[in-house]
Amino acid sequence: MGGLAIQVRPAEAAKASTEVPKPIRLATRVDDVAAATVAPRDRANTLHVCCLGLLTVLSGQYYGWNVAFTTGFAPFAVSQLVMALTYVVYVSCAAEVCGKIAFSGGVYGLSRVTLGYYVGYMVGCLELLEYIAASSVSIVYLGRFLTFTLDLSAEWALLAWLFVYSVCIGCVALPGRFLWPLVVVLAVLSLLPSVLFIGGTIQLANLEKFGAYADAQDRMQRVWASGTIVSAYLAWLPYTTWAYAGVECLSLVTDMTNSPKVTVPRGMLYCIGVLFVSNFAIVCLVPSLPPGIASAATAAYPLTNGFRLAYDLSASSSAWLVFPAHVGAALGFLRPSGRLVQALADSSLLPPWLGLKSAAYTGRWKAVTIASMFGYVLCVLSYFFQVFAKALPHLAMLAACGCYAAQLVGFILLRTSYKAECHGYRSPFGIGSAVLAIGSFGILAISILGAFQDDDGVAALTYLAYVVVISLYYYVACKDRQTVSKDEYASIFRFTIIKFNNMKRRMTRQNQRKSSQWTKVISLLQSNSTLSSSNRVSYVDVGVNRGSRLSQPRRMSIAPK
Repeated sequence: MGGLAIQVRPAEAAKASTEVPKPIRLATRVDDVAAATVAPRDRANTLHVCCLGLLTVLSGQYYGWNVAFTTGFAPFAVSQLVMALTYVVYVSCAAEVCGKIAFSGGVYGLSRVTLGYYVGYMVGCLELLEYIAASSVSIVYLGRFLTFTLDLSAEWALLAWLFVYSVCIGCVALPGRFLWPLVVVLAVLSLLPSVLFIGGTIQLANLEKFGAYADAQDRMQRVWASGTIVSAYLAWLPYTTWAYAGVECLSLVTDMTNSPKVTVPRGMLYCIGVLFVSNFAIVCLVPSLPPGIASAATAAYPLTNGFRLAYDLSASSSAWLVFPAHVGAALGFLRPSGRLVQALADSSLLPPWLGLKSAAYTGRWKAVTIASMFGYVLCVLSYFFQVFAKALPHLAMLAACGCYAAQLVGFILLRTSYKAECHGYRSPFGIGSAVLAIGSFGILAISILGAFQDDDGVAALTYLAYVVVISLYYYVACKDRQTVSKDEYASIFRFTIIKFNNMKRRMTRQNQRKSSQWTKVISLLQSNSTLSSSNRVSYVDVGVNRGSRLSQPRRMSIAPK
């Protein structure tokens, strides 16, 4: 019987079965930082997480974006829909990641574990720039609004910004039992303008009548879109993100919640659902009100006309109605800024003289204070250079694009290379959707880097200068002294074991496939051998008995005639 003989040596087999992977060697040391313990009554639930996202983001739906209607309703509406779906995919993927890994570093911690120390450091610094710049945008608006409303000179805005930052630092330093109810109240006040606007104007809206421009040559023709791909799409693309940018900061509250692998994903999903409905309704209703889209594109506040038509509110009253949303944005963006500063300090990536490392109880307000000082510098630059003030929101979004890409790449790696188990929420969007979302954010970055925003390239140049400075600082000052926390080390160890086991299973399957292929080849050879034997002339055909020996001479008899 033919077959493939495999020689097995018992000594080598026993050695292979008892072989264990080599221990993980890190270039950095594991540091036991003092983590702030959060009492059960100070922890957040799903409602608190959702409200934190709402108060952080909603102000972006109430100011500035309506100028994009200059090139018509259709281009901006399509861009808004594409970006909204991009954020839905992104938040869904981020929620799955939070359900798999629950440490307080957010995207920074995930990138350190999956993409390496340098990439993690860059993502942490870029995310910090995003939050500080976004909070500065809201605080600049608050200072200018207060000075204008109170009829003060422009110089008073410098003191107004200090006051707003001081209030925000005091709120962030509050214990959770006081902070989270305040977050809920501010979230309700931030959502109130959207609810009032939608409920009061929906019966007055007529998109077909008011949502298009009249043609210059033929007044009977309606123009829904104008311009080129640059003027009607790339120029307005960053404005489509104002309704959702900042929701990713919810991944930084895992150390302040009960059951973070359940609470944080639910809060993120509820938040993005509310934001989607609110933004879609506002974008469709604003140009649908009389006198029409041309007036809506030039309004200082996109909701003012609707409040006037529905509730007979003045422009000043409408501005005060959205005032809490901007306060909430300043507070909402500063809280994760402080958390990121503390995370970078705990990894020895910030100067030791700041005194932030292992500052479990005092570090909360110290880290927020340092982030606020950086933000105040941006506010002062905005005061003296108007072009910088115009570029500040674009700078925040440019920094956010890198963080979004890192989060989505981490999601893909957890599903492919690491195949981490998911016991909680699992995103219905697969790897293909994540790749498309990365592409969408890539186009957003190109729209800013390509100087399509009429800011003289200030956002792009500031971003590139920031990247160069923090990279030099990393390699010169903190590359060799950085550390990892115990939860980061536990995640690194866990993912290394998972990757090793997956690689071992993959090699086993490959060996099994190779063995199966050899078996098929041998079976084919055997069948070919049998087939060739059946085609030969048989013993009976030549008159030889099957039992006779070929070497034995055959007896012949001659009959007499």
